[in-house]
Amino acid sequence: MKKTLIALLIFTFYLSPFTLNAQGRFDATAFAGLNMCQIDGDQSDGYSHPGLRAGVGTSFALGKDLDSPWRMVIELAFTNKGSYIKKADQTMSLSYIEIPIMVSYNTLEYRLRIAAGIAPAYCVKSKVTTAGVEDADWNQNFNSFDWLPLTFSARYRFTDHLGIEARYQYSALSVTKNTGSGTYFLFRSNKGCFNNLVSFALTYTF
Repeated sequence: MKKTLIALLIFTFYLSPFTLNAQGRFDATAFAGLNMCQIDGDQSDGYSHPGLRAGVGTSFALGKDLDSPWRMVIELAFTNKGSYIKKADQTMSLSYIEIPIMVSYNTLEYRLRIAAGIAPAYCVKSKVTTAGVEDADWNQNFNSFDWLPLTFSARYRFTDHLGIEARYQYSALSVTKNTGSGTYFLFRSNKGCFNNLVSFALTYTF
């Protein structure tokens, strides 16, 4: 599985831009910001777990019209998710490498970008502590991949380069192996725990 992820990363961020350049213009953006997270199904107390998010991305026009407001967005990012359960003094911290893939619509002379898509992610580290003591059983309960986080974002550029972005993300599939407890999403058989977060970031477009 790790080899598959590495191959996908190489294809996305080394081969794709050169291929796309033969068909049309693409851009590059760097971003960094803060996540506010919870995990639905673990009895956490709202968006009480902060985490960092940073990465790079590119976008390119859909279709032959290079000035089309519709663009494909592909990113590579490190993101920290998780939750804090106050009554149990329990912190869950999940670190992922994710590849958001979104379709965007640009307006206001490309100042405002609205985008939606998915952000498949590989969990590089999970750490659960209760009252300051690491919980090994919980650590092993998280899936290596979060396959289907639904992602929605809005970015506004104040200048040609500098902007700010707000993003919402929700895991459509459970991120835990043990699905006997927790909550469910969309249908009752899809039961377990689900990453739920909002994030804000500064962006710089080259």
